[in-house]
Amino acid sequence: MLKIRLLGQFDVQRDGEPLKIPSRPSRLLFAYLALTAGKHHPRERLAGLLWPESDEDSARGNLRQALWRLRKVIGDSYLLVDNRTVAFDPETGYWLDTAVLADRSDRVLSEAVAVYEGELLPGYYEEWVLLERERLQALFERKIQRLLDSLEGQEQWRDVLRLAESWIAYGQTPEPAYRALMRAHATRGDLRAAAAAYERCVDALELEIGVKPSVETRDLYE
Repeated sequence: MLKIRLLGQFDVQRDGEPLKIPSRPSRLLFAYLALTAGKHHPRERLAGLLWPESDEDSARGNLRQALWRLRKVIGDSYLLVDNRTVAFDPETGYWLDTAVLADRSDRVLSEAVAVYEGELLPGYYEEWVLLERERLQALFERKIQRLLDSLEGQEQWRDVLRLAESWIAYGQTPEPAYRALMRAHATRGDLRAAAAAYERCVDALELEIGVKPSVETRDLYE
């Protein structure tokens, strides 16, 4: 079984054994195909997407080379390749962290949040990567907010504290996470810790994006 992690890292394993995809273009090609499993991409489109600054002939040549290197590592069973299109076969046995994150079932909400170990493909700044990174981050934030709301409703304050701190550790200064910390500490009777969480929020927002906390956060503090 192929296990693919693209969130916070690039890691591919087959039956527990790491697979080393040697070149950056091959890794990008593999990631794009996995993220769009089942979609048959015209070769010219893939070439233009991955090598936008190359002329068409060079880009097509680069695609052939990257595809050859990729197939050499993972084999042919996971890819659907013909003279015109390339696709990742969704019927093969594989696990993909972004697919778990995107699962719509509330039954696996905690699992969806747990697979998020950081931004998509760190260190890669191609336009399509940035767009997909932003989409997946927004999806993660919606899901972790829902999970926090659920835990607060169940008064699972220790889990609220753990999850809120995990969210903060990923960056982006999430005010909802700081508010969750404040409510959890206050409910547990530790007003000093609640105030400290607010001050951390103030400092983080000022340092990272140069703004003050929202009215909602300030009202909660008061």
